[in-house]
Amino acid sequence: MPAQALIDTLLAATLVLLFTGLLATVICRWFKLSLPVYLGPLLFPNTVNMGLPVCLFAFGEEGLAIALGIYLVVSLTQFSLGIALVSGQSAWRNTWRSPIVYSGLIGATLIFTDTQLPLWLEQSLNLLGSFSIPIMLITLGVSLAQLKVKDFALSTGLALCRLAIGLSVGFLVAEILDLEGAARGVLIIQSSMPAAVFNYLLAHRYGRSPEAVAGLVVMSTLISFVSMPALLWLVL
Repeated sequence: MPAQALIDTLLAATLVLLFTGLLATVICRWFKLSLPVYLGPLLFPNTVNMGLPVCLFAFGEEGLAIALGIYLVVSLTQFSLGIALVSGQSAWRNTWRSPIVYSGLIGATLIFTDTQLPLWLEQSLNLLGSFSIPIMLITLGVSLAQLKVKDFALSTGLALCRLAIGLSVGFLVAEILDLEGAARGVLIIQSSMPAAVFNYLLAHRYGRSPEAVAGLVVMSTLISFVSMPALLWLVL
């Protein structure tokens, strides 16, 4: 994508996380829910396992490029501030442990400097990258099959909140930045994704009520199977 398009994408994704975080914090405070447990699942959507395939299906290669830019911001935030929220550890230290940081910096540098990779390397990376979306869909299915819903009412209510917040914030940011076409559609789609499976993995790793987080992830994903076709009809 052009450098300016990448800048616009990163800005839009940052605004989405900011507004979503504010609304999610208000909900957690209002219902007296633990922020380390519930803020992450409400804040971080599944922009990779579900988001990338859906955006590729809806908007082709252009949509996939924009979706990757949004995923970069979400992933960097989740593996820095997100881990700090759940674990109580330093966000800065966790940031530089994530491979997505280095791949994102390399990719952004290539775009901003208008640098073309050697053909052999570009083709090799494209071949490896083409495996990623099928693998992500498989891992999503395997992960969901291992999760269980214990508190159905709470999980369903928070799942609806995750999808509603994402949808409303996506439309709001798209209007603020006056986005059109694929940029607008992809931002709304990525914002409206269900809670990411990584939220459960982090909750399990740091002992933050993983059963509660699992319920939110499962229910938001199941609901999205119904809501996503309607959303695609709306943005296309």
